[in-house]
Amino acid sequence: MSVQFNPKWLIPIGVVAAGAFTAPMLFGINDAGDRTVIQYPTGTLYVRFEPGIYMLWLGRETKYRDVLTYDFDKSNSGGEATIDEAGIPVRYQDGGIGTIFGKVRFNLPNIEIDMLKLHKAFRSNNGVAQKLLKPITEESQNLTAGLMTSEAAYAEKRGTFIEWSRDQLTNGKYKTRLEVNVEEDESTGKKIERAIPVISLGDDGQPMHVNSDLLVYGIEISGYQITDWDFEKKTLEQISAKREATMAIITAKANAERARQESITAEEQGKANVMKAKYEKEVEKQKAVVDAERQKEVAVIEGSQKVDVAKQARMEAEQRKLAAVEYKQEQILRGEGDAGYKRKVMEADGALAQKLEAFVRINERYAQAIEKQKWVPEVMMGQGGSTSGSAANDLMNLFMTKTARDLSLDMSLKKK
Repeated sequence: MSVQFNPKWLIPIGVVAAGAFTAPMLFGINDAGDRTVIQYPTGTLYVRFEPGIYMLWLGRETKYRDVLTYDFDKSNSGGEATIDEAGIPVRYQDGGIGTIFGKVRFNLPNIEIDMLKLHKAFRSNNGVAQKLLKPITEESQNLTAGLMTSEAAYAEKRGTFIEWSRDQLTNGKYKTRLEVNVEEDESTGKKIERAIPVISLGDDGQPMHVNSDLLVYGIEISGYQITDWDFEKKTLEQISAKREATMAIITAKANAERARQESITAEEQGKANVMKAKYEKEVEKQKAVVDAERQKEVAVIEGSQKVDVAKQARMEAEQRKLAAVEYKQEQILRGEGDAGYKRKVMEADGALAQKLEAFVRINERYAQAIEKQKWVPEVMMGQGGSTSGSAANDLMNLFMTKTARDLSLDMSLKKK
């Protein structure tokens, strides 16, 4: 199927073609992270900071990055940095050469008047980076290196280097003055006068600065770091040799000081030993004195105790003697009392109790004797004649006779 061209289509096609040709000169788009400076045909300049579409009206546009980076470390940024170089060469106060490695991030101004001033001066993103940011960064590194020796930068002033270089990059380079410094030449030992730059300080004691171009254009530093230092081989050898010499001196001084300290220590140790021996003897002496005093006190106490014991024994003996005398007197008095009592009793009843006791005992003996006798006669004399009396009969007769006599006997005691 063939399509025939219609002349009426010429007008729409022409309009579309004209629109497509003129659209880039009428409209523009500002991407996020960018700002665009627009110059209209009338000469008016305008800065578009926000992302989005803007009217160009056949004007000319220049794009800038919001943040420009200067990467001078040892790694490759892969095209992400605005400027990517391998270090910044510097020369130190003593003539030594080195290289500084690090990174800096710059924020372009967000005020239109400052951005237009920057655009008029450098005309492009690359112009700002190469003609402003790179020279200022390199100058701050070299000015800082000129304020110290390579040995100082290598050893103890790395933190100071970072602080001074950032301060000069942000606020402007330091105002300096020459100061005469007298040094001793290590090879000849002669005194050498050298004029070295030092930072001029204001009345407030803070470093004085020259006007900073970054401040003029309203550019701020949002990131700054120094990652490494490199020094030329000659400088490193010199630093190494000096360090070895210094270490040797330090070692020698340390050895001498150690020897002196050992001598002092030995002397003090000797004195300490003497004092120790002296005080040990003194301690022994004091100990002996204390022991003697203790023995003396013990002897005195023991003697006193013995005296007290003797006194106590004597007192106890006297008490026993007195007790014996008292006992003797008591027994005498008790015997006299008992005798008197018994005498009075006997006088009163005629010694009836004693008599009765004796009578009872005698009768008991008689009874015992009678129990042993045979009551049946053992011998019979003649038939129908008289019988012989037995011992029992005789004993009974005697007992009856005695009893009859006793009963008739007056057993009362006669009074004296």
